[in-house]
Amino acid sequence: MALLPRLAVLFILPPVPEKILTPLNDPTDYDFLAKEILKGCYDAPGGFPTAFRPPAYPAFMALIYLFAGRGNLLAVAFVQVILDVLNAFILRALALRITGSKTASALSAAAFAIYPAFILQSTQILSEALCRTLFLGFIWALAYGLERKDEKWIIISGILCGASILNKSVLLCTVPLILFWLGACWNGTAREKITSAVIYFTLPLFCVIMPWTLRNYQVSGGEFIPVSTNYPITFAHGVTRFCYYANIWYGRERLMPAPENYQELTQMRAYRGVKEELEVGRRYKSLALRFMKDHPGFIIRMTIRKGLHFWSPLIRNTRIIEFIAFFSMAPVLLLGWIGIVAGLWSGGAARRYATLALAIALPVSLPYILSQPDVRYRVSIIDPLWIIGAAWFLVWLTQKVHPVYSAASSGQCPSSNHDASGQNAGA
Repeated sequence: MALLPRLAVLFILPPVPEKILTPLNDPTDYDFLAKEILKGCYDAPGGFPTAFRPPAYPAFMALIYLFAGRGNLLAVAFVQVILDVLNAFILRALALRITGSKTASALSAAAFAIYPAFILQSTQILSEALCRTLFLGFIWALAYGLERKDEKWIIISGILCGASILNKSVLLCTVPLILFWLGACWNGTAREKITSAVIYFTLPLFCVIMPWTLRNYQVSGGEFIPVSTNYPITFAHGVTRFCYYANIWYGRERLMPAPENYQELTQMRAYRGVKEELEVGRRYKSLALRFMKDHPGFIIRMTIRKGLHFWSPLIRNTRIIEFIAFFSMAPVLLLGWIGIVAGLWSGGAARRYATLALAIALPVSLPYILSQPDVRYRVSIIDPLWIIGAAWFLVWLTQKVHPVYSAASSGQCPSSNHDASGQNAGA
C-alpha cells in the first residue's frame, strides 16, 4: 500500500534538476550543500561557512551522491520512497506500543501508507521523508525503552532525537517539554526519572548536536547557534507583506514593509556566510518585533488566522489539491484530536501518550504559525501522531458499537508493559 503509490508518483513526477533547482527553491540549497560536503566543507555559494540549512538532510543526500553519482536526484527520491515505506512499519510498531491494539496499529499504518501528503512528499527533494524516519524512530525507541526499563533504547532515542533536530531545527523546541513529560507523566521513582531524562536521553542528544554547535561557534566568531541561522529571517517573513497569500487573507490591512528582494533572503544563496546570515536575520527580526509592538491588535488577529489555517486541512492551491487535502487531512485532524483528548480524559497509559503527542505538537506548531503558516510540511512531524489518535478512536468507537467485534479483535499487545493495574492503553 505504501510502495506502489510512491513509485507511481516517482514515475509520473520525477525530480528533474532543470525544474526544481531554481534560485528560490529549497532543493537548490540542499543539492549545493550535499556537493559541498563531498568536497569536505559546508559553505554557501560565496565560499563562506554557512549555518542557514541544518546539516542532516544535505549529509543524507551527500551519502547517496557518493554511491549513485553527484546530482543524482532520482536516486535521492528513490531512497526516500524506501524510507517512507519503512516509516509505515515504524508507525505500526509505534501505534501498537502506544495503543496496545493490533487493529489500531494496522489501521494507523494503512492510513499512513495512503496519506496523500506523505505520498507526494516522499519523492520531493526536501527533508520530510527523512524527518519522519528519525522522528518516528525516536518516539518508538523512547516508548519501548521506558516501558521495558531498557536504558539502551532510551540512549538510542536520544541519538535519534538529536539527529531529528539536525534535520528539522524546530524540533529543538520540543526537548524541554519532553523532559518535563518524562518527569511528570512517566511511572517510576524520582531517581529513575532523572536518570532516564538527563543521562540516558539528554546526554546522547547533546552529544549528537554539540559538534555542529561548536562548529557554528567557531565559524561565526563566538556566536551561539545551536542548529540554524534561518529562523529570524523566516519569523520576520511571517510578519511582512511577503507572508504567502497575505493579499488574500488580510485584504487591505497594513503589513510590515519590506524590500523587494525579501523573498530571496529566505534562501541560503543570498548570503555570504554565517555572519551575514546573523546580521540580516537580527535586523529583520528587530523590525518585525517593533512592528508587532506598534500594531498589537493586527498581530493578534493575524496570528489567530494563521493558527486556524495551520490546524486546518485547507491548502490554498488548486481546487483538486484542496479537495484531496480536505478529504484526507480533515478526518485525521478531527478524529486525531478526539482520540488525543479522549486519551487525556482516560488516564493511565492513554494519558501519558496523549500528553507526549501534545508536548511534541504544540512547540512545533508555534514557530510555524509565527513564520510560514501556509507551509503544510509540518504534517511530517505532527500528523503521524494524529493518525494514531484517529485510529485509536475509531477502534474504541467500533468496540462500543459492536461488543462482539470488541471481544474478537481488541488486539491487546501481550508484550507491552502497560500500567501495573493491567489497564491497557487501547481500552
